[in-house]
Amino acid sequence: MKFKSLFSMIVAGTSLGIGMTMTMPSVSANGYQRIKTSWESSPTWFQVKSQYKHKKVYMWNSNHTKKILQLNNYPNSNWNRNHTYTYKHNGKLSVYYGISGWTPKNHYTRKGIVWGGYLRPGYNTNYKVWNNLQLGRFSNNQEYAKYIQESPSQRFSKKVLKLFPNTPLSWKLSSEWSAFPIQTDPTTGIKSLPSFTDVIVLQSVNKYFDRAFYKNNVSDSQRLKLVKKALDNAGYDQAKRNTLSDYQIGIFYYDKHHQEAVDEYPGIILAKPIQK
Repeated sequence: MKFKSLFSMIVAGTSLGIGMTMTMPSVSANGYQRIKTSWESSPTWFQVKSQYKHKKVYMWNSNHTKKILQLNNYPNSNWNRNHTYTYKHNGKLSVYYGISGWTPKNHYTRKGIVWGGYLRPGYNTNYKVWNNLQLGRFSNNQEYAKYIQESPSQRFSKKVLKLFPNTPLSWKLSSEWSAFPIQTDPTTGIKSLPSFTDVIVLQSVNKYFDRAFYKNNVSDSQRLKLVKKALDNAGYDQAKRNTLSDYQIGIFYYDKHHQEAVDEYPGIILAKPIQK
């Protein structure tokens, strides 16, 4: 019985020791102690803040004992955050992001941690080297308009927008279209989104945006002709399109086959902003 009791005490003590080891924060050789870890979903993409672009911003290993790379040496990269960590060092708390870099050629850098104060949310705005970015990761109309104008993947989008010379581009409309179902008033038949009314979606037009369902070997010029013809047939010829100044237009397009996410709808959408 004594042997059994002693054995039980050893097992219990061992188990307790393992539990303490797993839950106690670890301290690195230079005194950085990780005390909290959280998974982050949004925002995901980050860039070095403008005031630090000409300074040395390092990515460290998880113990903060070794420099992995210098973010400033990757000026065209997007940085993807997976975790947020809180470290204690010399009695002070600091927030770090666990990140990895994504280059315009779809290459990934090594993973590491970076002090959160060096970074701002958002895409790399050098859109001349970036293609087929996800719609939901932009922050405002200005960013999205710049992307449409500069990204090589958006040449077709620019051509389509010129068909609506008096209709402002709206990233918010594009984004709400992908995030919310269009509601139809049972009395009036008017379609709406949270911030828009009189919503117009022309499937006969939008099918020419979707490479998952349309031939890949159609040039932008040929595709534009098909879009113009579909618009004309739907009652939106150039004369009609010129009058749509009280509407806004959302647009989404990938120039690569099967790139759409499940909640991204390629094509155009027209709607009037709800005045609040």
